[in-house]
Amino acid sequence: RLLQPHSGSGKGFYFVPEIGEEVLVGFQGGNAEKPYVIGTQYNGKEKSGYADKENSIKAVHTRSGHKLVFTEDESILITDKSGNEILLDTKGSNITITAPETMTLNAKNLNINVSQNMTTNVGNNMITNVTNDTTISIGGNHQIDIEKDHQFSSKNYAQKVEGDKIIDIFGKLDETTSETLHNAKDGNVTIKSAGISKLLGEIDAKVNKS
Repeated sequence: RLLQPHSGSGKGFYFVPEIGEEVLVGFQGGNAEKPYVIGTQYNGKEKSGYADKENSIKAVHTRSGHKLVFTEDESILITDKSGNEILLDTKGSNITITAPETMTLNAKNLNINVSQNMTTNVGNNMITNVTNDTTISIGGNHQIDIEKDHQFSSKNYAQKVEGDKIIDIFGKLDETTSETLHNAKDGNVTIKSAGISKLLGEIDAKVNKS
């Protein structure tokens, strides 16, 4: 039998000493035939490795290397032997989660609230799949810089610009549509080229006043 801080059927605190560890044994009613383990003990040979002068460190450390370490006024650290880590930086008011391989979040709903800045860095590819709708609201400016190609595909596409729109293309512009309509409601339409301007129609080409 082993003394535990809490025990019961299907619940409790379960820490059993390893074979060969030093334990303190008591005897129920002083009966040598009814021993029970009161707890384990460190000794000159078996040391915890967490002792410090201020007694600021409290830890749970398993045989394989899983650790839960409390450092007074500093941090709480949860880590395993593979390098997965959760660090609560008490002094700096930060939380750091580290996974050497893959991190997965599964939830019915997920809310992320950032009161100031947010930065996302992806070393390779990034894929986002949304089954239904996506809404993005931006209170200031929006800038996208793409070093190579950009492809966009949709069933219908509506674009609304409250002010001016400027498009600078340093190469060739090639548009193919089933039908095209340009309508300037309040002003003029100007077509200008450094060379020859052509208006071609397979059947006819017309320029009318209205």
